[in-house]
Amino acid sequence: IIYIMNNMNSDVINYINEFNNIFMGNFGFPKNSSRKNVLKKGDSYYQGFCLGIIYSWTHGKSWQISRLSKNPKYAPLLNLGYKLMNSYDPEFDCTSLQFNRNYLIAKHIDGNNIGESYIMGFGSYSGGELIVFDKDDNPKYVDIKNKFYKFNGSQFYHQTAPFIGTRVTIVFFKLGPKTE
Repeated sequence: IIYIMNNMNSDVINYINEFNNIFMGNFGFPKNSSRKNVLKKGDSYYQGFCLGIIYSWTHGKSWQISRLSKNPKYAPLLNLGYKLMNSYDPEFDCTSLQFNRNYLIAKHIDGNNIGESYIMGFGSYSGGELIVFDKDDNPKYVDIKNKFYKFNGSQFYHQTAPFIGTRVTIVFFKLGPKTE
């Protein structure tokens, strides 16, 4: 099931505005080369990071809190992200937040997520819809700018449509068992 939910209360709107202010400022994103499944052919990295619980190859293939989640620059984003999600959908079980900046994410399936995820776009951009493919590989273009969209990225292929401007997305998800 893929659907949009728009129960935007004043807290949700305030948190969205806070994120837009942060991302339109000088907030720097690190280079991420670990998520090979989202990279386009020929690219070796994109700007992005994950906060909350991650699967760590370097620490004995285990679940742990990401090191960035403890960093004073990034920790407030994790807190703000959880506040945003709890204000929007307090029943949603979220372990992790993936932040992506200005990248055309390639068509992929999420390997470690279980169940449904939420995504939201921030920034001053046009285009940049989330493209979700159904079981017959038919694309559906979804406007996610300042809007939550809930879908199952572990079952449906998805990617980013071309865009102009500054585009940041946050994916709110729950990690599941690691697939090798």
